[in-house]
Amino acid sequence: MLLMAHIIKTRGIVLHTRVFRESSLIASLFTKQYGKITVLAKGIRRPKSKLCGTLERFNLDEIIFYKREFKEMYTLSDAEVIDRFEKIRAHPEKVTAAMVLCEFYNKTLPAEETDTTSFALLLEFLESLQDADLSVVKSLTFYYLLKALSKAGVKPHLDNCVRCHAVIKHDRKIDFSVAAGGVVCNKHFDDTVIFLNAHTLAILQLIYRDKNIEIDKNFENEIQQLIPNYLYYHLNNLTLNSLKHLK
Repeated sequence: MLLMAHIIKTRGIVLHTRVFRESSLIASLFTKQYGKITVLAKGIRRPKSKLCGTLERFNLDEIIFYKREFKEMYTLSDAEVIDRFEKIRAHPEKVTAAMVLCEFYNKTLPAEETDTTSFALLLEFLESLQDADLSVVKSLTFYYLLKALSKAGVKPHLDNCVRCHAVIKHDRKIDFSVAAGGVVCNKHFDDTVIFLNAHTLAILQLIYRDKNIEIDKNFENEIQQLIPNYLYYHLNNLTLNSLKHLK
């Protein structure tokens, strides 16, 4: 039975690439209309390839690919760069930050499920990162990564005890249980608890209320400690390698 191929044109952000044989690449792209897809770009690594340079990570591209039913990988027909985010590429710190969100989405997005909200969030992050001062790159990355957690369905519980809903007093260090996925009272303390400053909790609450805030550097370390543990526990042992290099 002959399977018909459909020619698809859409916009996508390059999340990850890997070498395939000598001259080709396999790329993971987060597309606006079709979610995360995997494409094979034949011959793209040849110097004279018309696609050379189009699949650099975190490029925003317009791509054309052949879509066949029952295929996990598609063939890239054409690609045109819409935005290379050159201001990001000019600074290693910003490149690492961009990689953090790209790695998160590459590892957590299900294949071919449309998610226009997450696509818009990633694009907004890259656009914000372009003009961000280097001093706020880390806090900006944490802000968008925490927002991405909510879209992934694992938003932390911050308003009261996640287990019994008791009111949490904010006049001391707050107990945040990684295992429970939120703040806990004294009765539900466990061995995964991380201590948070009351101000850190307030920052997290504001982020999830869609407030545009800059994370105070005095409390960055607490958030930096929380995020990797939370990702690992609630997203199938997820580890973001790029997050280790964020400065």
